[in-house]
Amino acid sequence: MAKTMKDRLLERLPGTRTATDEGRGAAARIPLVPRVAGYYQEWITEMKKVTWPGRKETLSTTAVVIVVVLIIVAFLGLVDFALGRITQSILSF
Repeated sequence: MAKTMKDRLLERLPGTRTATDEGRGAAARIPLVPRVAGYYQEWITEMKKVTWPGRKETLSTTAVVIVVVLIIVAFLGLVDFALGRITQSILSF
């Protein structure tokens, strides 16, 4: 069977399975404990790569989020009030 372009690309990437491997259940043969241990080790490795923001950056982005949320709340409140008035005036006509 001829391989698709996707299968050929996936063969070159470590940790990926081709479409033909998916039907065989290759992951089902490995017991649960080694799979969980492997997942945990990979998780630890990835967490070491994370660059956590500092206190100043966290405070500034939190302030931006709060301000944006307040602006959206005000806008939606005004729209709700206006639509409520319009609906009330139409129904009382």
